[in-house]
Amino acid sequence: MDADAGLPDHTMAELHDPQARYDLVLAHYLSGSISLVRAAELLGVSWFDLRTRFLRLDVPLRAAPANLEEAEADVDAADTWSMSSQL
Repeated sequence: MDADAGLPDHTMAELHDPQARYDLVLAHYLSGSISLVRAAELLGVSWFDLRTRFLRLDVPLRAAPANLEEAEADVDAADTWSMSSQL
Protein backbone atom coordinates (compact mmCIF):
# COMPACT_ATOMS: atom_id res chain seq x y z
CA MET A 1 0.00 0.00 0.00
CA ASP A 2 1.42 3.36 -1.03
CA ALA A 3 1.17 5.72 1.94
CA ASP A 4 1.27 8.73 -0.39
CA ALA A 5 -1.49 7.52 -2.69
CA GLY A 6 -4.47 8.07 -0.38
CA LEU A 7 -7.79 6.34 -0.91
CA PRO A 8 -9.86 7.70 -3.80
CA ASP A 9 -13.65 7.93 -3.69
CA HIS A 10 -14.03 5.71 -6.75
CA THR A 11 -12.30 2.83 -4.97
CA MET A 12 -14.81 3.07 -2.13
CA ALA A 13 -17.71 3.26 -4.57
CA GLU A 14 -16.74 -0.14 -5.95
CA LEU A 15 -17.10 -1.79 -2.53
CA HIS A 16 -20.62 -2.65 -1.42
CA ASP A 17 -19.87 -4.78 1.65
CA PRO A 18 -19.76 -2.50 4.74
CA GLN A 19 -17.12 -4.65 6.44
CA ALA A 20 -14.89 -4.57 3.35
CA ARG A 21 -15.23 -0.78 3.22
CA TYR A 22 -14.34 -0.46 6.90
CA ASP A 23 -11.38 -2.85 6.55
CA LEU A 24 -10.00 -0.94 3.56
CA VAL A 25 -10.36 2.43 5.26
CA LEU A 26 -8.75 1.10 8.44
CA ALA A 27 -5.83 -0.34 6.47
CA HIS A 28 -5.24 2.99 4.73
CA TYR A 29 -5.55 4.90 7.99
CA LEU A 30 -3.06 2.61 9.74
CA SER A 31 -0.61 2.91 6.83
CA GLY A 32 -0.77 6.70 7.11
CA SER A 33 -2.17 7.22 3.63
CA ILE A 34 -5.33 8.92 4.94
CA SER A 35 -6.12 10.99 7.99
CA LEU A 36 -8.76 10.30 10.62
CA VAL A 37 -10.91 12.99 9.01
CA ARG A 38 -10.64 11.37 5.57
CA ALA A 39 -11.36 7.94 7.06
CA ALA A 40 -14.50 9.30 8.72
CA GLU A 41 -15.57 11.00 5.51
CA LEU A 42 -15.17 7.77 3.53
CA LEU A 43 -17.18 5.82 6.12
CA GLY A 44 -19.90 8.46 6.38
CA VAL A 45 -19.42 9.13 10.10
CA SER A 46 -18.14 12.11 12.06
CA TRP A 47 -14.44 12.23 12.85
CA PHE A 48 -15.36 12.34 16.53
CA ASP A 49 -17.43 9.13 16.31
CA LEU A 50 -14.68 7.35 14.40
CA ARG A 51 -12.09 8.55 16.91
CA THR A 52 -14.24 7.19 19.73
CA ARG A 53 -14.62 3.85 17.91
CA PHE A 54 -10.87 3.66 17.29
CA LEU A 55 -10.16 4.35 20.96
CA ARG A 56 -12.55 1.55 22.01
CA LEU A 57 -10.81 -0.83 19.60
CA ASP A 58 -7.29 0.27 20.65
CA VAL A 59 -6.54 1.54 17.15
CA PRO A 60 -3.59 3.93 17.49
CA LEU A 61 -4.45 7.55 16.82
CA ARG A 62 -2.03 9.86 15.10
CA ALA A 63 -1.62 12.86 17.36
CA ALA A 64 -0.99 15.41 14.64
CA PRO A 65 -1.74 15.93 10.98
CA ALA A 66 1.01 14.82 8.61
CA ASN A 67 0.84 17.96 6.46
CA LEU A 68 -0.94 21.26 5.93
CA GLU A 69 -3.77 19.68 3.90
CA GLU A 70 -4.57 17.26 6.73
CA ALA A 71 -4.47 20.10 9.25
CA GLU A 72 -6.89 22.17 7.18
CA ALA A 73 -9.20 19.18 6.72
CA ASP A 74 -9.14 18.55 10.47
CA VAL A 75 -10.07 22.17 11.19
CA ASP A 76 -12.92 22.03 8.67
CA ALA A 77 -14.21 18.78 10.18
CA ALA A 78 -14.04 20.20 13.70
CA ASP A 79 -15.97 23.30 12.59
CA THR A 80 -18.63 21.15 10.92
CA TRP A 81 -18.93 18.93 13.99
CA SER A 82 -19.13 21.96 16.28
CA MET A 83 -21.91 23.54 14.23
CA SER A 84 -23.90 20.30 14.04
CA SER A 85 -23.61 19.65 17.77
CA GLN A 86 -25.10 23.07 18.53
CA LEU A 87 -28.35 22.22 16.72
